[in-house]
Amino acid sequence: MSFFSNSNTEARPIGVDMTAIMRAVYMWVALGLLVAFGVAYFVGQAGVAAYNAAVKANSPAMLQNSILFNPIVMIGSLILYFIVAFTIQPVIMRARPAIGSLMYLGFTALFGFMISSIFLQYENSTIAMAFVATAATFGAMSVIGYTTKIDLSRMGSILMMALVGLIIATIVNMFVASSALFWLINYAGVLIFVGLTAYDTQWIKNYAAGVAMRGDPDLAARVSLIGAFHLFLDFVNLFMFILRIMGGGGRRR
Repeated sequence: MSFFSNSNTEARPIGVDMTAIMRAVYMWVALGLLVAFGVAYFVGQAGVAAYNAAVKANSPAMLQNSILFNPIVMIGSLILYFIVAFTIQPVIMRARPAIGSLMYLGFTALFGFMISSIFLQYENSTIAMAFVATAATFGAMSVIGYTTKIDLSRMGSILMMALVGLIIATIVNMFVASSALFWLINYAGVLIFVGLTAYDTQWIKNYAAGVAMRGDPDLAARVSLIGAFHLFLDFVNLFMFILRIMGGGGRRR
């Protein structure tokens, strides 16, 4: 996919450069992670409090007071998540950057809500260690993707096919509940998103260089949001797989 036309329009050097676009990408990634994990923490802590209160009172009905235990809310948020995930990129490319920014932040908040149950499944210390491990791995692979002279474009199609296979295996394991398949999925997921982090970083860098040549600040803002969206997904998916591995598959309080 190309973010700019192949016309022979001359560049307009008005202060747009590749490094500025890449800085904006990582700024949006950091802001998105702050929003996502902030929402996850506060919703998750409310869920923990509701769960503990229900256990103490021996009243499962009390759990209905927490949105984390409301099936309608969770199903609705899942549907909304997929709608936004599949529409965010075309909306960002067509709408004003301000609207794209709000949609991106809304998506990260929605993702944070959806993963908030991790605070019911894992100890806070395990979540923190998984986040640190993810940040270190993500940072290293992003640096490699940015600096390597090797063309990673061929790797992209392989990784996407592997990702499709991973999704199918995950769905199958919902029915067979195989412990061996569970661990295989998680370790494969780490490898896939480690590769996607490097691939996406190089992909974003290449398009950022082309946009910088155009000198279009609005286009640069749109590309920085789309790049952040891709890297945000790489980070949080990598985090979830690492968390499951470090947490031994999850342990309810």
